[in-house]
Amino acid sequence: MPNAWLLRPSPHDHNRMAEFLAGSIIAIGWPGINDLSGKTREQIKGILSQPPYNYESLKLGNAYATVDIFVNKMDINDLVLVPDGDDIHFCTIASDYYFDAHYDSDALGYSHQRKVEWLTQTSRSNLPMELRKSLKVHRATADLSNHYDAIRALAYSDALPQSPHQNGEDSFVSVDYPLRPDTTVTIAVPRDITRTEAERLGDFIKTLYFH
Repeated sequence: MPNAWLLRPSPHDHNRMAEFLAGSIIAIGWPGINDLSGKTREQIKGILSQPPYNYESLKLGNAYATVDIFVNKMDINDLVLVPDGDDIHFCTIASDYYFDAHYDSDALGYSHQRKVEWLTQTSRSNLPMELRKSLKVHRATADLSNHYDAIRALAYSDALPQSPHQNGEDSFVSVDYPLRPDTTVTIAVPRDITRTEAERLGDFIKTLYFH
C-alpha cells in the first residue's frame, strides 16, 4: 500500500511553492552535500555531521531523519500533502530521488528533488481535525501514512474546493441519512456522482470524528 507524507515547501528557508507547482517537483534544502543517491540513513547522518553543517545532537537527529525520508523512504505513487499557509496542496510522487546540481547553491538551495503530479488543493479548514493536528510537526518532512485514507479522499476529490453554487444548484441533489433515532444528516451531492466518487466520499466521511 502506498504511503502518505508531509512536505513543507520551504527548502533552505525559502518558500518555493510557486517553483514546485510550475516545475511539477518537490524538494528539500541542504545544499552543498552533493548527490545522496544510494546513501543509507547512517551515511546521511555522517554527511550532515560534517562541514558545511556540522550538526550534532537533536539538530542532527531531526535533519538526517528528514533527509532520509525524502531520499530513501518516499516512493513512486505515494501521496504528499504540502501545506502553504492556509492552502493545502496534494500530489503523487512520479520519480525516484534525484540531484539537480543547478539548484545546489546557497541562493537557490533545493537541489534534492523528486518529480510529482499535482492533484488538487484545498483549504486547511477542510481537513479533518486529527489530520490538521498532525501538521504541527516542525520537521520539513513527516510520515502521515496513518492518515492515508483521509489524504487520498481529499487529494482525489475534485469537487472539494467548490461550493454547490459554483456548479449550479440544479446539478446537486440533497440526500437525507438517518444518523441517529433523533438526528438526520443532509448532504448535497452532484446528480451525476459516479460510484468511484461515492466511494471516495465515503472514505472521507469515515475520517469525520472529533474525539
